[in-house]
Amino acid sequence: MKMVAILVKAGLGIVTIPLAAGVMLAFYQNFILITSLAKSMNCFFWGILSYVVLHLLFYKPTYLYVLGHEAVHAGAAWIFGGKIKSFKVSKEGGSVGTDKSNTVIELSPYFIPIYAIIIAVVYFVVASSYRINGSVFIFLLGFSLAFHMISTIEVMKVRQSDIIKSGYVFSIVMVFVLNIVVISLIFSLIFPEYSIKKFFIDSWMISKGLYTAIARQLFF
Repeated sequence: MKMVAILVKAGLGIVTIPLAAGVMLAFYQNFILITSLAKSMNCFFWGILSYVVLHLLFYKPTYLYVLGHEAVHAGAAWIFGGKIKSFKVSKEGGSVGTDKSNTVIELSPYFIPIYAIIIAVVYFVVASSYRINGSVFIFLLGFSLAFHMISTIEVMKVRQSDIIKSGYVFSIVMVFVLNIVVISLIFSLIFPEYSIKKFFIDSWMISKGLYTAIARQLFF
Protein backbone atom coordinates (compact mmCIF):
# COMPACT_ATOMS: atom_id res chain seq x y z
CA MET A 1 0.00 0.00 0.00
CA LYS A 2 2.87 2.37 0.84
CA MET A 3 4.51 1.58 -2.51
CA VAL A 4 1.29 2.45 -4.35
CA ALA A 5 1.08 5.78 -2.49
CA ILE A 6 4.74 6.56 -3.33
CA LEU A 7 4.19 5.73 -7.02
CA VAL A 8 1.02 7.85 -7.13
CA LYS A 9 2.84 10.83 -5.58
CA ALA A 10 5.81 10.34 -7.93
CA GLY A 11 3.39 10.35 -10.87
CA LEU A 12 1.71 13.50 -9.55
CA GLY A 13 5.14 15.11 -9.18
CA ILE A 14 5.99 14.40 -12.81
CA VAL A 15 2.57 15.56 -14.02
CA THR A 16 2.90 18.85 -12.12
CA ILE A 17 6.31 19.78 -13.60
CA PRO A 18 4.64 21.94 -16.32
CA LEU A 19 2.69 23.66 -13.51
CA ALA A 20 6.00 24.45 -11.79
CA ALA A 21 7.34 25.92 -15.03
CA GLY A 22 4.17 27.99 -15.50
CA VAL A 23 4.32 29.35 -11.95
CA MET A 24 7.99 30.25 -12.35
CA LEU A 25 7.36 32.10 -15.64
CA ALA A 26 4.34 33.91 -14.16
CA PHE A 27 6.43 35.01 -11.19
CA TYR A 28 9.12 36.40 -13.51
CA GLN A 29 6.55 38.25 -15.64
CA ASN A 30 5.10 39.95 -12.57
CA PHE A 31 8.42 40.45 -10.80
CA ILE A 32 9.78 42.65 -13.60
CA LEU A 33 6.72 44.93 -13.28
CA ILE A 34 7.67 46.04 -9.76
CA THR A 35 8.88 49.58 -10.45
CA SER A 36 9.46 50.36 -6.78
CA LEU A 37 11.73 47.33 -6.56
CA ALA A 38 13.53 48.38 -9.73
CA LYS A 39 14.71 51.49 -7.89
CA SER A 40 16.17 49.29 -5.14
CA MET A 41 17.02 46.27 -7.30
CA ASN A 42 20.69 46.58 -6.48
CA CYS A 43 19.88 46.39 -2.76
CA PHE A 44 17.76 43.27 -3.32
CA PHE A 45 20.48 41.49 -5.28
CA TRP A 46 23.19 42.72 -2.90
CA GLY A 47 21.19 41.08 -0.11
CA ILE A 48 21.09 37.81 -2.07
CA LEU A 49 24.79 38.02 -2.95
CA SER A 50 25.76 38.87 0.63
CA TYR A 51 24.11 35.75 1.96
CA VAL A 52 25.62 33.58 -0.78
CA VAL A 53 29.12 34.84 0.11
CA LEU A 54 28.43 34.39 3.85
CA HIS A 55 27.13 30.86 3.33
CA LEU A 56 29.85 29.66 0.97
CA LEU A 57 32.91 31.34 2.44
CA PHE A 58 32.37 32.26 6.06
CA TYR A 59 29.49 30.87 8.08
CA LYS A 60 26.42 28.70 7.67
CA PRO A 61 23.74 29.71 10.23
CA THR A 62 22.58 26.12 10.61
CA TYR A 63 21.12 26.53 14.09
CA LEU A 64 19.04 29.51 12.96
CA TYR A 65 17.69 27.54 10.00
CA VAL A 66 16.87 24.49 12.13
CA LEU A 67 15.11 26.72 14.68
CA GLY A 68 12.94 28.30 11.98
CA HIS A 69 12.37 24.91 10.33
CA GLU A 70 11.09 23.25 13.49
CA ALA A 71 9.11 26.35 14.53
CA VAL A 72 7.21 26.20 11.23
CA HIS A 73 6.61 22.46 11.74
CA ALA A 74 5.18 23.20 15.18
CA GLY A 75 3.10 26.13 13.92
CA ALA A 76 1.64 24.11 11.05
CA ALA A 77 0.80 21.20 13.36
CA TRP A 78 -0.89 23.61 15.79
CA ILE A 79 -2.92 25.22 12.98
CA PHE A 80 -4.19 21.76 12.00
CA GLY A 81 -5.24 21.08 15.58
CA GLY A 82 -2.22 19.09 16.72
CA LYS A 83 -0.63 19.23 20.16
CA ILE A 84 3.09 19.95 20.49
CA LYS A 85 4.62 17.34 22.80
CA SER A 86 8.31 18.15 22.30
CA PHE A 87 10.52 20.69 20.56
CA LYS A 88 14.25 20.08 20.06
CA VAL A 89 16.76 22.20 18.13
CA SER A 90 20.52 21.86 17.67
CA LYS A 91 23.14 22.41 14.97
CA GLU A 92 22.95 18.71 14.17
CA GLY A 93 19.21 18.81 13.58
CA GLY A 94 15.89 19.16 15.31
CA SER A 95 12.55 17.51 15.86
CA VAL A 96 9.01 18.31 16.85
CA GLY A 97 6.83 15.78 18.60
CA THR A 98 3.17 16.17 17.67
CA ASP A 99 0.06 14.02 17.45
CA LYS A 100 -0.86 15.47 14.04
CA SER A 101 0.83 14.90 10.70
CA ASN A 102 -0.03 15.40 7.05
CA THR A 103 1.73 16.46 3.84
CA VAL A 104 1.30 20.19 4.53
CA ILE A 105 2.76 19.89 8.05
CA GLU A 106 5.66 17.78 6.79
CA LEU A 107 6.55 20.09 3.90
CA SER A 108 5.64 23.50 5.39
CA PRO A 109 9.19 24.45 6.56
CA TYR A 110 10.48 23.96 3.03
CA PHE A 111 8.13 26.48 1.42
CA ILE A 112 7.52 29.03 4.20
CA PRO A 113 10.42 31.53 4.41
CA ILE A 114 9.75 32.29 8.06
CA TYR A 115 12.51 34.88 8.49
CA ALA A 116 11.45 36.80 5.37
CA ILE A 117 7.90 36.86 6.77
CA ILE A 118 9.17 38.10 10.16
CA ILE A 119 11.19 40.86 8.44
CA ALA A 120 8.11 41.89 6.42
CA VAL A 121 5.93 42.04 9.56
CA VAL A 122 8.55 44.07 11.47
CA TYR A 123 8.86 46.43 8.51
CA PHE A 124 5.11 47.11 8.42
CA VAL A 125 4.91 47.61 12.18
CA VAL A 126 7.89 49.99 12.27
CA ALA A 127 6.98 51.78 9.02
CA SER A 128 3.50 52.52 10.34
CA SER A 129 5.01 54.73 13.04
CA TYR A 130 8.44 55.76 11.80
CA ARG A 131 10.14 56.68 8.57
CA ILE A 132 12.70 54.00 7.79
CA ASN A 133 15.15 53.32 4.99
CA GLY A 134 13.33 51.10 2.47
CA SER A 135 16.61 50.10 0.83
CA VAL A 136 17.77 48.43 4.05
CA PHE A 137 14.51 46.46 4.17
CA ILE A 138 14.90 45.38 0.52
CA PHE A 139 18.45 44.24 1.30
CA LEU A 140 17.26 42.21 4.30
CA LEU A 141 14.43 40.71 2.23
CA GLY A 142 16.89 39.51 -0.42
CA PHE A 143 19.25 38.24 2.30
CA SER A 144 16.53 36.28 4.12
CA LEU A 145 15.06 34.79 0.96
CA ALA A 146 18.53 33.63 -0.15
CA PHE A 147 19.03 32.14 3.32
CA HIS A 148 15.76 30.23 3.05
CA MET A 149 16.28 28.99 -0.52
CA ILE A 150 19.93 27.94 -0.18
CA SER A 151 19.41 26.26 3.20
CA THR A 152 16.32 24.46 1.90
CA ILE A 153 18.20 23.18 -1.16
CA GLU A 154 21.04 21.92 1.05
CA VAL A 155 18.63 20.18 3.40
CA MET A 156 16.70 18.59 0.54
CA LYS A 157 19.91 17.11 -0.89
CA VAL A 158 19.93 14.91 2.20
CA ARG A 159 17.10 12.39 2.19
CA GLN A 160 14.99 14.00 4.90
CA SER A 161 12.28 11.89 6.51
CA ASP A 162 9.71 14.65 5.79
CA ILE A 163 10.53 14.47 2.08
CA ILE A 164 10.63 10.67 1.93
CA LYS A 165 7.21 10.39 3.62
CA SER A 166 5.62 12.69 1.05
CA GLY A 167 7.43 11.22 -1.95
CA TYR A 168 10.69 12.69 -3.24
CA VAL A 169 9.63 13.84 -6.73
CA PHE A 170 6.26 15.09 -5.53
CA SER A 171 7.86 16.95 -2.62
CA ILE A 172 10.49 18.69 -4.75
CA VAL A 173 7.94 19.94 -7.29
CA MET A 174 5.44 21.02 -4.62
CA VAL A 175 8.10 22.76 -2.52
CA PHE A 176 9.29 24.65 -5.61
CA VAL A 177 5.76 25.75 -6.58
CA LEU A 178 4.72 26.69 -3.05
CA ASN A 179 7.91 28.65 -2.43
CA ILE A 180 7.09 30.83 -5.43
CA VAL A 181 3.46 31.19 -4.33
CA VAL A 182 4.43 32.23 -0.79
CA ILE A 183 7.09 34.66 -2.04
CA SER A 184 4.47 36.09 -4.42
CA LEU A 185 2.08 36.61 -1.50
CA ILE A 186 4.82 38.45 0.41
CA PHE A 187 5.61 40.61 -2.64
CA SER A 188 1.93 41.41 -3.18
CA LEU A 189 1.72 42.77 0.37
CA ILE A 190 4.90 44.83 0.04
CA PHE A 191 4.79 46.10 -3.54
CA PRO A 192 1.54 47.62 -4.87
CA GLU A 193 2.56 46.78 -8.46
CA TYR A 194 2.67 43.06 -7.74
CA SER A 195 -0.87 41.71 -8.14
CA ILE A 196 -1.40 38.29 -6.61
CA LYS A 197 -4.56 37.93 -8.69
CA LYS A 198 -2.62 38.58 -11.89
CA PHE A 199 0.09 36.15 -10.75
CA PHE A 200 -2.45 33.33 -10.31
CA ILE A 201 -4.18 34.12 -13.62
CA ASP A 202 -0.83 34.18 -15.45
CA SER A 203 0.19 30.92 -13.75
CA TRP A 204 -3.03 29.29 -14.90
CA MET A 205 -2.78 30.55 -18.49
CA ILE A 206 0.90 29.67 -18.93
CA SER A 207 0.50 26.24 -17.33
CA LYS A 208 -2.59 25.55 -19.43
CA GLY A 209 -0.62 26.42 -22.57
CA LEU A 210 2.23 24.10 -21.55
CA TYR A 211 -0.13 21.19 -20.83
CA THR A 212 -1.92 21.77 -24.15
CA ALA A 213 1.38 21.81 -26.07
CA ILE A 214 2.54 18.59 -24.35
CA ALA A 215 -0.80 16.86 -25.04
CA ARG A 216 -0.60 17.78 -28.71
CA GLN A 217 2.92 16.39 -28.96
CA LEU A 218 1.93 13.14 -27.26
CA PHE A 219 -1.50 12.41 -28.70
CA PHE A 220 -1.98 14.37 -31.93
